[in-house]
Amino acid sequence: MRILFWLIALFGLAVGLAMFARLNTGYALLFFPPWRMELSLNAFVLLFALLVLGGYGLVKLVDWLLAMPRNVRRYKAAKRVNDARRYRREAITALIEGRYHKSVRAIKVAREAEDEREMQLIDTLIAARAAHFGRDFEARDQFIEQARVACGGRSLALDMLEAEMMYEQYRNREALVALQRVYAQSPKLTAALKLELKIRQQDNHPARVIELTDMLEKSDALDPSHAARIRNQARLNQLKLDPMDASELERWWHGLRKDEKLLPKLAAAAARQFIRVGVGERAESILVDALEANWDVAPLETYGELGRLGVKGDAVKRLARAEDWLRHHPNDHQLLLALGRMCRDAALWGKARNYLEASVAVAATPVAHAELGQLLEQLDERETAEEHYRASLGLALDLLEKRA
Repeated sequence: MRILFWLIALFGLAVGLAMFARLNTGYALLFFPPWRMELSLNAFVLLFALLVLGGYGLVKLVDWLLAMPRNVRRYKAAKRVNDARRYRREAITALIEGRYHKSVRAIKVAREAEDEREMQLIDTLIAARAAHFGRDFEARDQFIEQARVACGGRSLALDMLEAEMMYEQYRNREALVALQRVYAQSPKLTAALKLELKIRQQDNHPARVIELTDMLEKSDALDPSHAARIRNQARLNQLKLDPMDASELERWWHGLRKDEKLLPKLAAAAARQFIRVGVGERAESILVDALEANWDVAPLETYGELGRLGVKGDAVKRLARAEDWLRHHPNDHQLLLALGRMCRDAALWGKARNYLEASVAVAATPVAHAELGQLLEQLDERETAEEHYRASLGLALDLLEKRA
């Protein structure tokens, strides 16, 4: 529709000019002393229009010639940008596809074609990552050094990338050094905190693991259940790695949160430590609280061994409490095993035998058969005891084969 409008307008203009030229009888007189020129008005208008158009064209031509070097530079710059984009796209695609050597080659071309310093730095980081994945560590280190020179030694992206690559190469000490540079620029960077958490877990630094876990949980970077598992394992490692005396252990236990004190494995481990430092009553109360909150085999097994571990106290009351638990967990073979051990420690041979036989009947385990065999050997029933020893050995070998 727009083209039709312009055609009609042009035809109308042509008709108007033709009528004007035919009806116009005027003339123009040009005087250049000592010359004089007379011509029709139509010819003057046409000549003037040609002069104006020619002058305009000449000016445009001169401008184009003068701008030609600048335009050539622009063309070359645009071509380099397009080439850099194309090769960078190829490099990133190859990196994602796992074709790391091709990625390095492409990103080198992209970096050479790129004029912008920031993009050159990004290209160098991509090259370092690709070389790292391709296990060309010498080239990776060269790219890292080039990137450090390009950024003047300060780049959050470079430091974070270097920390990740050092961690992936099991060079944890160097990764931590890089993370310190990251923290200097961004003290609470979530990715850096998560990476340090992995390193501290590998290096067995439970105190720092707990600190990092708390920070990540507060920032919603860790799921609460996941954070609880990490924290629980770190607490267990604290008990294994740092033997404490009675006062230190009491302060450590007092510093735990209420829900942590009821975790079964942690409660069992803490109870054994309290027994080690001679505070058996504290150990027993910890186990009871944990079992009544979360019924689990770890604290139950330790509770059944309190007598053997030399914990003083009312053994009858302890046994009565366990028998009360049996009313709520009648088919728990671990509880039956614990009761058998407690009765054996209290020299209640008949009850011990009944509980151990009941444990074996509910679930035959190597430990239950071995305990029953030891009891029967004490009662001079050697043949029957040997049968249980053989059964214990057979079950233990079956478990080993399954694990293998």
